[in-house]
Amino acid sequence: MKIDPSQINFQISQIKRQKEFAEKGNQAEKRPFSTSKLQELERKEEALLRELRRRDREVKAHEMAHLMAAGPYALSGAQYKTVKGPDGRLYAVAGEVKIDTSPERDPEKTLEKARIIKKAALAPRDPSPQDRLVALKAAQMEAQALAELAKEKLENQARVSPREAAQTYKKFQTSS
Repeated sequence: MKIDPSQINFQISQIKRQKEFAEKGNQAEKRPFSTSKLQELERKEEALLRELRRRDREVKAHEMAHLMAAGPYALSGAQYKTVKGPDGRLYAVAGEVKIDTSPERDPEKTLEKARIIKKAALAPRDPSPQDRLVALKAAQMEAQALAELAKEKLENQARVSPREAAQTYKKFQTSS
């Protein structure tokens, strides 16, 4: 049984209603459900619980991977969307870790930050589409920082003192 987070509450309430109905029996007909029907509902409930437990572990591992890789840029701990299972316990079915994705004032620091953000976004074993989008934006931030660093390097190389310019001019004049 695969869990669709948007449908989980419906699935849980459907099993719960069917089980209650089966346990009480059909009051109109004064006939209880058969034992096999109750067993089938219990199997469905157990399958749902197994899937909820699996999803809970998966979501928590996924968000922990983001959190560990984000380092100082994590703005929050993991936050989870939970559902109440048929056993009354809460299970995580989705989550997020907020990460500071703003550029730094210094292009070298921005470059380092962009690489960490990209690593954090792709840290889970199975990155989500949202994770891939964050990684793409981090790659764009990285490219922009590299362009700024290249521009600064060219500007620094272009700066020549008047004395160096005069010496270069003299060399040029004597070699012609």
